[in-house]
Amino acid sequence: MNEKKVRATEEWWTEDQKAIVEDVSFVWIRKTFEKSAGFWTPINGGRLLSKLSKDEEIPEGAVVDNTAWDHEHCELCWQTISEFPTHQQEGYTDGKNWLCLECYSKYIGVVSEG
Repeated sequence: MNEKKVRATEEWWTEDQKAIVEDVSFVWIRKTFEKSAGFWTPINGGRLLSKLSKDEEIPEGAVVDNTAWDHEHCELCWQTISEFPTHQQEGYTDGKNWLCLECYSKYIGVVSEG
């Protein structure tokens, strides 16, 4: 009989958060966070920051800032991951999403037999 490995989830999580934990196709790599490029788009008298992705065309009028993207948040608990000494400086990423060390250990790194 095949036993299914079950990862813990929280009742209050969104479907996207549950998918991050339950989808075993995600490949997580431990990485030290480094600032990256973003772009500022004028909108309604202000400006909106977006992360610059590979091969992405930026909107007309947007301005690239090579160090604008200065932090990420854990997708599960919202802890800040950044270069700043008061924040966690390492986490796990799949190239898009980030998890803090604690959430990775608690929800991804450990599985139980279901």
